[in-house]
Amino acid sequence: MKKIICFLILILLNSFCFALVENKKINLKQAIDITLQANPRVQIEKLNVETSKNEIEIADRLQNPSLHTFQNIGTAGEGNPQQVGADYTIEILKRGKRKEYSKSESFAAYDNQKFKEQQLILNVKKTYIDLLLKKSNLKILTEQEDLARELLNSATQELNKGKLPKTEVIQAKIALNRAIMYTNIAKSEVIFAQNRLNSTMNTSEINYDTKEDSLSDDYAALDTISPTDDDYDFEKIKQYALSQRYDLLKASQEVESAKLNLKVVKSQLIPDLELIGGYAYQSKGVSQTGTFLSGAYAGASLVNIPLFYRYKPEIKNAELEIQKAKLRYEDIKVDVIRDLTDAWEKFVIARNNLNYYNKELLSNSRELLEESKESLEKKDIDITSFLVSKKLYLEVMLGYEAALAEYYSCFAELLKEMNAESLDVIKYDKV
Repeated sequence: MKKIICFLILILLNSFCFALVENKKINLKQAIDITLQANPRVQIEKLNVETSKNEIEIADRLQNPSLHTFQNIGTAGEGNPQQVGADYTIEILKRGKRKEYSKSESFAAYDNQKFKEQQLILNVKKTYIDLLLKKSNLKILTEQEDLARELLNSATQELNKGKLPKTEVIQAKIALNRAIMYTNIAKSEVIFAQNRLNSTMNTSEINYDTKEDSLSDDYAALDTISPTDDDYDFEKIKQYALSQRYDLLKASQEVESAKLNLKVVKSQLIPDLELIGGYAYQSKGVSQTGTFLSGAYAGASLVNIPLFYRYKPEIKNAELEIQKAKLRYEDIKVDVIRDLTDAWEKFVIARNNLNYYNKELLSNSRELLEESKESLEKKDIDITSFLVSKKLYLEVMLGYEAALAEYYSCFAELLKEMNAESLDVIKYDKV
């Protein structure tokens, strides 16, 4: 009875665990949209932008007034008025400078948000493509396993008929066992790749999977152009990137922010104006005329006069921050050009490799395998020769899938370095 109860409990627990995670197939665009909507890092950057907008209002704030009263006690009140009033400090030529500085910081926060989004989009694309690569490898290796099993069955039948030596059957068994081992490894790699995709998307309640079952040459589905399209001009790509990269825009904005901050710091040299005013009165008992007297008072004064302290250290630091911001911009610009050049060269190499597979290797390897199968059936070659041909075909197919995945990844990297969603943003000249 206890065993039955434990068994039922295990079934219920397993059912509950499986219910926690929903499996769902999505395409690349959906994966990117889900990531941008749900990823906490993106949300944090968006909140930083909202915070920077609030900082603009804070910088534009007016000073709050102060209330005061002066009540003379005892004989000090004879002939002297009682006062109730307020004083208010007016900042001269300061609020506008603070506001412009905060606006500049807000623009920089927005550029930083978009830069982080571009980085995340690239990671989603790469993990999505990597999962498709692992699925393609599994598909190829499964086909090879089926072929090895078919080959073993055929060899065993021929052995029983006395038409094949036992050594060839042993070779077929070894080939099948190796194929099974490779297939099992490929299955685990698919699981790991899917986990990486979901980790990048930062999902837990839903287990997302690629809509496609394997990599294909449907380039549009993965936001990629055909490798035969070579109408590119790298100089135009570079100029576009230098004008559109969010990290460069942010660095440029930081230079402007540093300049505006210098104006804010220097504005401290301007004194503020303090206005004072209120109501004054004398009661009958303390007035010299024996009647109730009333009136008003007003005054003005300059405060925060930079007489003893001229803010020289703050001004010097603000000037140094401008130099630092300019150096950071130049440093990032150099990195952008280097990274873009590297991405371009890798893309060109990946494109050429993929075109080579498409033009030569794939057709040749398929033809070789088909010819080898026919020759084996006709007894023109032995099983050893066929296994060599099959191994070559497998290597070519796995290499092709790797080249296809590399092409997709390199194209995604190139778009990221350009800060572009597609190459349609540029009109290219023939290389």
